[in-house]
This record gives sequence, C-alpha cells and structure tokens, in this order.
Amino acid sequence: MMLRKTTTKTNRYALAISPRVARVLSVLSIGSLWAWFFLKFYLTAESTWLMRAVGELALLGVGGSMILFATQYLNQAYGEDHEIDERERSARDRAHRVALNYVLWVFVLTFVTLEVAGARDVPKATGSAIGFPAVISKGVVENFLVVLFFTTFALPPAILAWWDRGESDEG
Repeated sequence: MMLRKTTTKTNRYALAISPRVARVLSVLSIGSLWAWFFLKFYLTAESTWLMRAVGELALLGVGGSMILFATQYLNQAYGEDHEIDERERSARDRAHRVALNYVLWVFVLTFVTLEVAGARDVPKATGSAIGFPAVISKGVVENFLVVLFFTTFALPPAILAWWDRGESDEG
C-alpha cells in the first residue's frame, strides 16, 4: 500500500492497493460493521471479552471503510464527470445503482422485520408512542444508521474493486 497520484485530471493522491486487497478489505470492513451491529444484541455486563471483541469489530469496520474510501477507487466512484473517461463513468454509475439497491433492500428488510416483530406481540417499550418492540431503542437506531452510513459510502469503491480485473490483481 502506497500513496500515489491518481490517473484522473485532478492531482489527487490516493492509496494504491491491488484489487485483491481492496476486495478483502471490503468484505472485512462491511462484514465487520454488520457483525458489530448484530452482536451488540448479545452483550451483557458479564461478557467483557465479547464487549471488547464487538468494539474491535466496530473499529475494524469503520477503519476498513475509511481506508477503502481513500483508495484509487474513490476517484472513480465519486469523481466528477470531466475527471474520468466514459468507461469509468459507466462503471461508476452502475456501482452507484448497486449501492442504491443495497440501501433500498436494507430498508425493505428492516421494515419487514419490524412488521413481523410487531405482529408477534413483542412487548412494547414503555412510553413508546409508535409501538416499536422494546429491542428497538434509540441506541439501536443510531447503530443501524452508523452501519448504513459507512457501508453505503464504502460500497461504490468496493464494487469497483470487485469489478476491477486489472493486471495489478496478478501480483
């Protein structure tokens, strides 16, 4: 991993990593974020080792997403139209459509989960005006939004890395 100028018309610098490393980083970071979110439901005061492991998953996920966001794929994923060529623009647009589908499916699955949980007579949170199940607290919603934020912004560069079949993948 090294810092070098991008090939776009701007003189930006980006972390130069191979597509293979970017793919591994994308799986680790996005997977760690979702694992952090779901494992937090199992935390108790007695499980200090699990608290530490879950916290480290969060750090791995956020750090990995930020590193992925600083790679050469960032310039293609979020570059201006005049900075990238037509092929890169087409791949960027497809990657953003895939990322949008990801966000939409996450919301659909969230709403279905809330409906199923509500239909199963789950105990309601005290004082809840909207009747969410007790497990859906403000902290859970905040954690969900953190996961969605980092995965959504890391997803277009990750998708471009998965589609990249460049010669640097051989090394």
